[in-house]
Amino acid sequence: MVKAAVLASLVGAAQAAHWAVLVAGSNSYSNYRHQADVCHSYQVVKSKGIPDENIIVMAYDDIANNSRNPFPGKLFNKPTAAGVEGVDVYAGCKIDYKGADVTPANFAAVMTGTATGKKLESTADDNVFVFFSDHGAAGLIAFPSDTMHKAEFQQVFETMHSKNMYKKLTFYLETCESGSMFEGMSTPGVYGLSAASPSESSWGTYCGSDAMVNGQSVGSCLGDLFSVSWMEDSDAVDITSESLSDQFGTVKTATSKSAVMQWGDLTFQDDKVSEYQGAASAANGAKSENDSISYSARQVDLQQAYDNYLHAKTGAARVAAGEELQGVISEQIAVEQAYENFLHIVYPEQADKRKAARENKEQANQFDCEMAARKSFVENGKFNSFTGFALQFQQRVVNVCADLAKSGMNIDVAEAAKQACNGATLV
Repeated sequence: MVKAAVLASLVGAAQAAHWAVLVAGSNSYSNYRHQADVCHSYQVVKSKGIPDENIIVMAYDDIANNSRNPFPGKLFNKPTAAGVEGVDVYAGCKIDYKGADVTPANFAAVMTGTATGKKLESTADDNVFVFFSDHGAAGLIAFPSDTMHKAEFQQVFETMHSKNMYKKLTFYLETCESGSMFEGMSTPGVYGLSAASPSESSWGTYCGSDAMVNGQSVGSCLGDLFSVSWMEDSDAVDITSESLSDQFGTVKTATSKSAVMQWGDLTFQDDKVSEYQGAASAANGAKSENDSISYSARQVDLQQAYDNYLHAKTGAARVAAGEELQGVISEQIAVEQAYENFLHIVYPEQADKRKAARENKEQANQFDCEMAARKSFVENGKFNSFTGFALQFQQRVVNVCADLAKSGMNIDVAEAAKQACNGATLV
């Protein structure tokens, strides 16, 4: 009987597998860093022994061969000095969902095992590692042309749990206000790390004059501070002897611009990182002291456009960079104007309410209201509502929806948002 039990245990251990889902939710060259992050994460888990058939990658894939990329067909997540070739993280990075297939619906389908393409086929014996890098907002993570709400995000874990799709799951989330996505999460066996608290920006890094590979400027931040912190740690150390708690401490210290936080089920933080990122013990990189130039993800587009203008090498390049910079500034003004209009429409005679909507940090718990307003801003805004700058104003929507729920006021927030985008300037 004892022998049978031991044999069953050994068989179960042998059958257990590692799975990884890696997602870059953005597109456009100004967001170079997100796809570089995700391809680097692919290299991490692949080098640690997770087989390709158990790795699922989602990325728009418009960066490596972008006309602005000075290294066609390559991506770099870390700078190097002149004369030193960088590590091309795009080499061998197998992307399963590209372009228009990078959506919240496909992400949820991959995670819950219902996708028609490659998907998680994990069992109750398997551990799952998920890494997501993109923009975010209060209660939202972004995809190229859509967003996922906190309620939908957490429902994915509930569905996975009900289907016995994991033994334990770890989720590293690189977005602004990423902590807001985990607030209230109670699904057993899910451990999360957020790049930032529920109310602050995350940060791009290796930016500006640090975005150099072999002496040449890439013209866009190479990575995100939280992301490169955990990956450079996993590259440099033997993760078979490093616990999740140890990596959290290391990454929290290295991510000096935002508050990295733990969420969910903390009962297994003594597990080794290798139980999620792969069990091979190879350490194949050097950990850097990251005092590099970092930009708030809320202002990275503006900073990068200014850097490109400042360092343009020809007159034509300066004119093009200047037009891009003016475009970024004009769009940011349009964003702020629309959301300010929104507050004046909802609270026309209540300056105190408008002030509270600008400053409060309510949790994103009013799904219908929040998503109705969000959809209306996306459809009617004369600006790109998926930029890091624009997404920060979702907190105002969250605050308004929380106030309406408390007060019982009956306001059509979608119509208010539409009028705000189409209306005259309010002063």
